[in-house]
Amino acid sequence: MQDGRIAICLLAGFCLLASLAACGDEGGPGEPSCPDRDGDGFFSKADCGTIVDCDDRSASVNFEGQEGPYGDPSCSDGQDNDCDGFTDSEDPPCQQGDFNVIVVGWDGVQRDRFYECLNREIPECAEGLPNIAEVSGGVFWNNTTTNGFTATKPGWAQILSGYDAEVTGIVSNKIYRALPEGYSIFEKVQAFYGPENLRTIFLAGKFGNTGGACSGTDDEASQPYCRTKENIDFFQNGLFLEPMVGEKALSLIEQYRDERLFALIHFAQPDDIGHVCGENCPLYSASLVVLDDWLGRIVDKLRELGIYEKTFLYVVSDHGFDEGKWNHRNAPFTPLATNDPGVVRSGDRRDIAPTLLERFGLPRKAVGGLPPLDGYSLYSIPPIPCVEEGGAVLDYPGAPACCEGLIKIGLDKPEPNFQICFAPTGGSGEDSGYCTRCGDGACLAPENKCNCPQDCD
Repeated sequence: MQDGRIAICLLAGFCLLASLAACGDEGGPGEPSCPDRDGDGFFSKADCGTIVDCDDRSASVNFEGQEGPYGDPSCSDGQDNDCDGFTDSEDPPCQQGDFNVIVVGWDGVQRDRFYECLNREIPECAEGLPNIAEVSGGVFWNNTTTNGFTATKPGWAQILSGYDAEVTGIVSNKIYRALPEGYSIFEKVQAFYGPENLRTIFLAGKFGNTGGACSGTDDEASQPYCRTKENIDFFQNGLFLEPMVGEKALSLIEQYRDERLFALIHFAQPDDIGHVCGENCPLYSASLVVLDDWLGRIVDKLRELGIYEKTFLYVVSDHGFDEGKWNHRNAPFTPLATNDPGVVRSGDRRDIAPTLLERFGLPRKAVGGLPPLDGYSLYSIPPIPCVEEGGAVLDYPGAPACCEGLIKIGLDKPEPNFQICFAPTGGSGEDSGYCTRCGDGACLAPENKCNCPQDCD
């Protein structure tokens, strides 16, 4: 099934390129250089400043169009409303009406160490990670951070909102503010379905880095979820130990068994242990086994209640760990596992929120005065012919490459004092990077002295 959907996505990409080539032959004298025949704000030709409109005859069909949720007229109109290559029932949001979404957060899981544990390559993981293997059907995806610090505050803020730090103001564990009201997935899905039709849970092991404390009315001095928690049915953080998180999660799942649910269940221990003894220590590996055990208990509870088959689980992490170190200065590589068959590719940390929102039938476009999301849904390959200057190019089959004239540079980052360079580690074989004009004599972000020394040294 996964291979079939990937093939469809690749075919959609080829069709997009073919349509771009054909655009030059449309129209006659007087044809605008950037036509927008349906007036939806998306041009039907490339290099016009927007993602190419896949159908310039209908204003309701474009990259920011809405397809879903289940039962909506957009699921039966014969159109690919969001230009993702899937029409009506082919599109995941149109396939199931009664479902739950649970994000299981494994904080600070390095991808390489995860696979070593999964594949029983280290003594602490003699049995592997059987529960996450069962949930995912043995299919795992790569999750890579290309925007923002590889740290807890900006990591979970990006995962749970889909916005970069430039939008949220949550830059690092030391530089942050309250996530603006309405920006989180919790608020968006509850506003869309109505509070009487969907329950939300925010359950976190960490305290301040997933905190909701407010500093009066000063959002600039408040913790990230100060405003968000006011619109969540159950919010609790600072539970620290995995049993405290796990037991509370099981209790809440049972409490809301008969209601539509969107939940975060966040486990903190891998990150906490990594900071004490490093990602190569036995305790760090053992913590992954503990997390897998709790995932199994969550699945068992869902099955006991008869709701596992209608629950989509996404196991995600906010950052990895620097190889052999006690910190994560540049640790962008984590795993992603899910039982959602709609996911067809690896992606960026910023892509998780658009995926979850699309599952609920919500578009990534600007709605209700809120800005559009910064990422793309993992249900399809981004509908862009190539990655423009300054953009991130990801390493997965069929991923858009750098536009002509640009070169790919690495994810290397300098320490704030610009004296030390940190290469990205923890994701063996990963070849993601940025598309730039490195070598042209101008040092422009995301170029820096570490990934483009010829321009920035």
